[in-house]
Amino acid sequence: MAFLLFLGGAMSRPSHAQSAASPGNAEDRELELTLANAIRLAVQHNLDIERERFGPQIARTDVETARAEFDPVVGAEASVSQTKRLPTTEFQQGDGTFAPQTPFSKNGELTPLLRQKVITGGSYELRFVNTRQNISPTSSGNISRTIADPRYESSLELSFTQPLLRDFGIEFNRSPIRRAEKSEAIARQRVLQAILDVVFQVQERYWEMVFRLQDLDAKRESQKLAEDFLAENKIRVELGTLAPIELVQAETQVKLREEEVIVAEAAVREAEDALKEVINIPDMLGSWNIRLKPTDKPTFEPISALVVEDQLREALVKRPDIIESQLSIESREIARDEAMNQRLPRLDLEARGSLNSFGKDAGEALSDLSEINGYQWVFGLQFEYPLGNRAAKNNLARRKLELRQELVAQRRLQLSIVREVRQAIRGIETAIKRVEVTRAATKLAQTQLDAEQEKFRLGLSTSFRVLEFQSDLTDARSSEVQALSDYNVELGRLDLRTGKLRYVDYPTQTNGG
Repeated sequence: MAFLLFLGGAMSRPSHAQSAASPGNAEDRELELTLANAIRLAVQHNLDIERERFGPQIARTDVETARAEFDPVVGAEASVSQTKRLPTTEFQQGDGTFAPQTPFSKNGELTPLLRQKVITGGSYELRFVNTRQNISPTSSGNISRTIADPRYESSLELSFTQPLLRDFGIEFNRSPIRRAEKSEAIARQRVLQAILDVVFQVQERYWEMVFRLQDLDAKRESQKLAEDFLAENKIRVELGTLAPIELVQAETQVKLREEEVIVAEAAVREAEDALKEVINIPDMLGSWNIRLKPTDKPTFEPISALVVEDQLREALVKRPDIIESQLSIESREIARDEAMNQRLPRLDLEARGSLNSFGKDAGEALSDLSEINGYQWVFGLQFEYPLGNRAAKNNLARRKLELRQELVAQRRLQLSIVREVRQAIRGIETAIKRVEVTRAATKLAQTQLDAEQEKFRLGLSTSFRVLEFQSDLTDARSSEVQALSDYNVELGRLDLRTGKLRYVDYPTQTNGG
């Protein structure tokens, strides 16, 4: 089956009857899960991680949008116009009389163009202007005449503007791109943080389910002890060596322990659902209907003494939130530098040049363009400075305050990291001691129960005392498995606090690229 290959054989194979069952009987199947496979499933299918994975993709669109500022633009302009002006002069007709001269013209223009902003902050525009002009009437009396009617003109025009102070420089003009790249890097760190959180949730819920299963076993064993003790007492009552009243206590304990088993079974199902929620088991495996069976047992291999400074050093390098904080500071620094540039006066170099030609048709106008019949060039400077310049000054003050605010936030985060790492190390040290103590308590409780049962057989104890020691043993076993599970959870918590990612191959990046 597909899900067997997906988990590398981690799925227990159903019987032939189960294989033929409908999907509605998926509850009859068991999914055997190691902790590593549970984490891998969660990283692939957890919805919190899936939501965060859109972040870098969204941020990437902002990077490309910022880069698009330097994309060239091509276009064309076309226009047609007709003009009839009021007469201002007269011309003499053949009969000697004068008539008003009414200038009349028709014009058509087509202008392809190319413009682009360059990385230094300047911009250029290249225009190829082609016009057709009809002029009528012409002057009479051989005073003047139009050289060509219709008249075709071609003009190749280039204009360039380069800021020399405000808006100048490659660093300034790449600032929006760099800030967008920082945002993308932050989004990747948030994905990594989501993965770390989910990995810890899986560990926490996996070991919780393991504890609930082992606690259920302990409760069932306690119930069996009570049932065996009741059966033994019944024989003693029949033999006349035990008072019938002793059976009441044993029967009461059997019912009480049955209740404990029922409650423990419900706790197992609750823990199972919690694990399913964080894993988000794919539908092909049966989703909520399939039964989970953790195969890993909580280990107890006391680690050597943890050096707080080493763990802190690792946390301050690897934790996504501290990396995100540094990226935010760098982004604020870029914004501050931008604001500093905007305080400068505007001083722009402007240059324009054109080549012009004309002819009786479009071909002649184009061919004559290379002969440079006409030309024009202009160089100039444009200067402006707002009196007071309050907008730029206040914007710079804002950016500086935002940077200082981010630096304070980073120091606050560092304090939290110190506390969390120290807390995680204390949690491990406490868990180690708890395991050792609860193991010893379980052994002592077993010894006490064995001794009390022997005394009961000799008539030196009561059913109440035996049942009491049985309950103590059950409690001790539950405490031991709880301590073991908590120890493994605390190991995972230290990984979370130091940013250490296990079982998952996810690339980390600490800068904006």
